[in-house]
Amino acid sequence: MVLSQDVVRFSVRLYGGLAIGAIFAATDSVGTMQGFDLTHLNHEAAFHFLGNFLYLFLLSTVLSVATGLISAYVIKKLYFGRHSTD
Repeated sequence: MVLSQDVVRFSVRLYGGLAIGAIFAATDSVGTMQGFDLTHLNHEAAFHFLGNFLYLFLLSTVLSVATGLISAYVIKKLYFGRHSTD
């Protein structure tokens, strides 16, 4: 299979953008973790941090699953990817 130059350029831009996004996310996470002062950490702050983390993690998971299911339903109903001979 031979890809056109336009498709190759688009793919390179897409993957480059995804890589830059991953680098920004990792940099942001490291910066956040370095900003914590563990010498003044008490039980209340630790539970608050854990609660926020679990809330964001579960919310992100639910949104991802819902988006995936809705996308699958829409693709199935709109017959994307099917040929006229199917």
